[in-house]
Amino acid sequence: MEGTFYRLGKVIYHLRWLIIIAWLVLLFISAMLITKLHNPLKDTGFKDPYSESAQTNLYINGKLGYSENRYIILYNSKSSIMSDAQFKKEMSRSLNNLKHFPIKNQIIYPDKNNKQISADKHSAYATILFEKELNDDHLKSLRNEIIIPRNLSVRMGGEHIFLEDTKQQTQTDLYKAEYIATPVALITLLIVFGSVVAASLPILLGGLFTLIILTTIYTLGHFISLSIFTINIALLLGLCINVDYSLFFISRFRYKIEQRHSILEAIAISQATAGKAIFFSGLVVMISLSALLFFPINVMFSVGIGGIAAVAIAVLMATLLLPAILAVLGHKINSFTILSSKFNTQRYWHWFIEKVVRHPWKFFIPLIVILLVLLFPFSKVKFGISDFKILPTSLESRHVFDVFRKEYGENKLTPIIVMIKTKKGNILSQKNLNSVYDIAKIIKRDPRVTEISSIVNTKPPLAKDEYYPMYNLHEKLRPTQVNNVLKMTTTHSFTIMSVVSKYDGNSPQTKELIKKIRRIDPGKSLTLQITGDPVNTFDILNNISKIFFYAILSIIFFTYIILLILFRSLILPLKAIILTIISLFASYGVLVFIFQQGHFAKILNFEPQNILDITLLIIIFCSLFGFSMDYEVFLLTRIKEEYEKTNDNIKSITSGIEHSSKIITSAATIVIVICLSFMFADILIVKAFGLGVAIAIFVDAFLIRTILVPASMLILGSWNWYLPKWLDAILPKISFNMEK
Repeated sequence: MEGTFYRLGKVIYHLRWLIIIAWLVLLFISAMLITKLHNPLKDTGFKDPYSESAQTNLYINGKLGYSENRYIILYNSKSSIMSDAQFKKEMSRSLNNLKHFPIKNQIIYPDKNNKQISADKHSAYATILFEKELNDDHLKSLRNEIIIPRNLSVRMGGEHIFLEDTKQQTQTDLYKAEYIATPVALITLLIVFGSVVAASLPILLGGLFTLIILTTIYTLGHFISLSIFTINIALLLGLCINVDYSLFFISRFRYKIEQRHSILEAIAISQATAGKAIFFSGLVVMISLSALLFFPINVMFSVGIGGIAAVAIAVLMATLLLPAILAVLGHKINSFTILSSKFNTQRYWHWFIEKVVRHPWKFFIPLIVILLVLLFPFSKVKFGISDFKILPTSLESRHVFDVFRKEYGENKLTPIIVMIKTKKGNILSQKNLNSVYDIAKIIKRDPRVTEISSIVNTKPPLAKDEYYPMYNLHEKLRPTQVNNVLKMTTTHSFTIMSVVSKYDGNSPQTKELIKKIRRIDPGKSLTLQITGDPVNTFDILNNISKIFFYAILSIIFFTYIILLILFRSLILPLKAIILTIISLFASYGVLVFIFQQGHFAKILNFEPQNILDITLLIIIFCSLFGFSMDYEVFLLTRIKEEYEKTNDNIKSITSGIEHSSKIITSAATIVIVICLSFMFADILIVKAFGLGVAIAIFVDAFLIRTILVPASMLILGSWNWYLPKWLDAILPKISFNMEK
């Protein structure tokens, strides 16, 4: 009986030219759009917009522009030690033109306590605070307005420069990865197919895919907020899946025409087998990626959106465009043969699977031990959120951060911001100022606090009852410095104080400090909320811990249901899920060993962060859980196809391995090459994602799918295909047997 996918294959054959023309029109539209669309992705996305810290930050920025829009101008002298007075004079002259800048600004120079001058007197910094956010043109103008003093180097840093550097570096990394991966992938495809035409087809589809997905993400980015990292990760996932699907479909098509089927019949059967597997595999991958939409953290949500779009496009290309092109090419798919088609590895896989059949336990136990060894470092994982250290040291914003960290303490760049708001009346009333003073005193006494800045922590310090008279003078009668402090920290209804921890933002000490500040009772007339990078990290980790279990459970549940319908077995989906989780955690163990503990840091050109980014780990889990199922689906569909013919467990496993392992390992090799090309990226999170995916795919394709899966299926025997009769009766019927 002809199935839906078989009939679809026949329809595609008859409409092949119409389908190709439709895709060419889509390609033309994408090419036109991408030249007119600017890149709208501007944020790293390491924030939860619904958390207390994000909402507080949004409120403060809406009312107090100077708090967010700040830039650090770092001055450095290599040749001589300058006096404090000369430093300040040169800095003032350098920034003098900003008096006429179109956006109002305040400049904080080193004061008489010289806190903004390094101990060796070789460097100093000024902070520029703008009333409004600067656009790209304003930023260029700002750079031009800064006069470079003689004998001094000047660099600009801050969050906005960090974002700009990250955006530009991600694009550079993308081009670099393409230059490395494309020729290696082409060579591998030539070895696999032996034909120039067959090998070129996945590369051609990859190019078309790249243009379409970039246009799609740029378009979506104009309507929803997407992370800077969306393009790199979505493109990497999409290209890998595109290569996989192309390999599986082309291989099945060539196999059918070698069996002397007509082109129409070869397309129909390939669609009914490989096309069906691609559809269900894509469905599993999209379900896995959709779990990222559970998380409000923007970078995770963004990768979920981008990844789902990438997989959907890859599935459509593999099940519509690719069959149409093959229908046109026909036997020409084997044109320009450079390697003999008789050269294959089927004999090797036959020899290998016979070894596994005779001694399944000898393969199963050692592999489990190897995977547990790889997994072990994950027991020492420390979760956190990425910071400036994801950038290479050569970039300007990273250089400023490194100097700041060494000379002044990096926590001054990322303080805890405490917003104290009055429920009614003026925050500068006597009663409210006294309460603010008491809150500041409680925080300052904490041994984890190294510095606190607020309207009640002046230099020199004043008595508690002396602040009210000073702040309630008429603006014209107050000292300029006092007015500037109020302008940057205080409105009618609230004031902010900056709290610097002695410990980094991911440390347990800072997390405990955040908890303590949140527990402070501000009194009946005031409310207290906190924000800042350490608080943002704290809130993200808390929210992820609440959502993670339900997100992962949803992936496992829906994946199990799809595989249950596809393979009609209670055991095989469960085995597939367990083995995939093991391979993922083996990948995590290697990531801890390298990126957290710092092994091979010099060789791989990165600085360890001493943590693993929790968002990255979840993105890898959701991406690779579905991606790893690709190989499971393609392998088991071939085994299932043979089992429906023979009803023999050993024969079906042997035949499935013989016919699938070469394609699975070849596809995995290309995917690994593509992923490892991202190891040459200078953005640490992209480098870690590339390596994590490469390791997981290697473990999955070369160890689990080709060795552990057949060994475990041989051990399970007839239990592989166990399905209660009542469940068999209600499940949709899906057959892989295309024999007439």
